[in-house]
Amino acid sequence: MSKFGKKRSFPVRAVLYGLRTPGRLFNRFVFHPMLDRKIASSDLELFVHDQDRGLMRVLNYGERLDWSLDSGKACDAVPWLDRIEPLIHKDDLILDVGANMGVVSLWFSQRCDHVHAFEPHPENIAMITSQMNLRNSKNITLHQCALGKEETEMQLHVKNFHGHHSLGDVDNSPTVGKMRVKVRTMDDVCKELNVEQIQFLKIDVEGFESDVLLGGSQLLAEKKIDYILFELQETILHSIQRTSQEVFQIPFDSGYEIIDLNGTKMEEKDSMHIPNGDYLACINGIETAKKLGSSPFDLI
Repeated sequence: MSKFGKKRSFPVRAVLYGLRTPGRLFNRFVFHPMLDRKIASSDLELFVHDQDRGLMRVLNYGERLDWSLDSGKACDAVPWLDRIEPLIHKDDLILDVGANMGVVSLWFSQRCDHVHAFEPHPENIAMITSQMNLRNSKNITLHQCALGKEETEMQLHVKNFHGHHSLGDVDNSPTVGKMRVKVRTMDDVCKELNVEQIQFLKIDVEGFESDVLLGGSQLLAEKKIDYILFELQETILHSIQRTSQEVFQIPFDSGYEIIDLNGTKMEEKDSMHIPNGDYLACINGIETAKKLGSSPFDLI
């Protein structure tokens, strides 16, 4: 395990946290705001580059720079990217639903045949396009829309953090604006694209995972998706009157099995008590668990 993944006892962590508090306060109220102003006024674009994983992420505010240097990670996704990497193959077609700034889409694109990335927010779309041009990525198709359970338009709640935008006013960060966005279903999009099989589907849509899955009910029923990765946060789901159980039940009803990214199989009878975290729906949970990679970083 690397120095970033090493665990310390609770008393040691408590003492270290206390010692670091003055520095954290200085960073939060003095250093980071000053750095934010410099970044905002600069014509330069700053990046953190994880050479081992091929990850590149824009650093658009000071706290994120500090976090990357402290954690040793280019982005939050690193722990689960390490674990799913053995499941990705060069001939695969991948759907990235909730592509955000495109960091994960670009990671997928380096390892598979083609990525379809879905992102409704125009500023995030512009960021993905910029990254595609910078890295000369030719195998990503951008779709400026959300995926949901029906073809419609919905109100996107714009949050003060670019990765928190949601079709509902979820409890992740303050809402700073709203906009109307196009919503499509995965079944209809795949019919238009003549997609016969999806090897990997990643969903990160801040509480609307069940809508995405319901919109792909035909694909699920016919087992045309090999792996489905999704994150569940009970606080976010509860804020829009939803539950983790609702999300789990959709793949279960279509005959899929579900494991966490440590390889533990989730039983349908236990779906009332689901811890926050990342989960993988697949055809065979035991075999998939054997294929998962390792990481020096703990899952968040």
